[in-house]
Amino acid sequence: MTEDNNPQLYSLSRRKMVAGLGVVGLASAGAGVGTSAFFSDEESFENNTLTAGTLDMSVTANVVAADDYWTGQGALDLSETADGDVVSGIQVDDVKPGDWAVICFDIEVGDNPGYVQVRTDDFAEAGGANPEPEQDVEGDTDNDADLGDFLLTTVWQDYDETSGDKTGLSTLDPVFNNASDALDIDYEPPVDVDGVVDGDAHYTTAREANAVLENGYLIKDDNGDLLPINDGAEGEYSFCLLLEIPFQVGNVIQGDSISFDLVFETEQVRHNEDPFNNTVPVNNTAPVNNSTGGQ
Repeated sequence: MTEDNNPQLYSLSRRKMVAGLGVVGLASAGAGVGTSAFFSDEESFENNTLTAGTLDMSVTANVVAADDYWTGQGALDLSETADGDVVSGIQVDDVKPGDWAVICFDIEVGDNPGYVQVRTDDFAEAGGANPEPEQDVEGDTDNDADLGDFLLTTVWQDYDETSGDKTGLSTLDPVFNNASDALDIDYEPPVDVDGVVDGDAHYTTAREANAVLENGYLIKDDNGDLLPINDGAEGEYSFCLLLEIPFQVGNVIQGDSISFDLVFETEQVRHNEDPFNNTVPVNNTAPVNNSTGGQ
């Protein structure tokens, strides 16, 4: 046996050498992926929801008392609750001196506090028929519309329904009546066609009341501050309207008529420093869906 003392030299071709280096390179790249990441962590706050609030008002009207003729005529039936829909109002076709009715309104604002504004709309008068007795008292045939100047339209803050008549009214609302500070008075019959009662109060006419309401009146508290109305302590605000034609009016109103709408509006209290007089434009457009769907 021949002993070979020279080491075996393995023959490596160029192709084999390059392939071997490639294997080493892949191994290095794989090791780099596993060791070069930054430290990291992740936390999350889940189930987040934002829901827009609501502001909803309803107004209930009830004729709580009236003279026998108006009651018997059945003309005082009201659609009691106004909740976003148009409701029918008082329709009386044969008004005479001495007629009267007390209508009480209950205003409720739900979910969020709201300021409430009351205003008149579409106030209109007409001369209608012009009979001889009316022409005689007016001294001409011009057929002026006079009912708005003689229909007493007073707002009262309190009414005792157990009375069943006008004597249950107390506490004149100062905004609608030309009155002194002594407003905590019970109803007294007017002594003349101008609505004069005594030195402390003067009953307003329909024209005078419209002059106050046509630009809107914001309901306020006893201190003259805006009154938020909601489902809390001030969940409901009530007032009563007395419509009355004094006996002293006579023939001057024959054939005349008057019509008007009584509108109730509410705006949120929050972020509202000047309710019903803001200059922020109102968005009346519905959102546009620009989605084209899945492709």
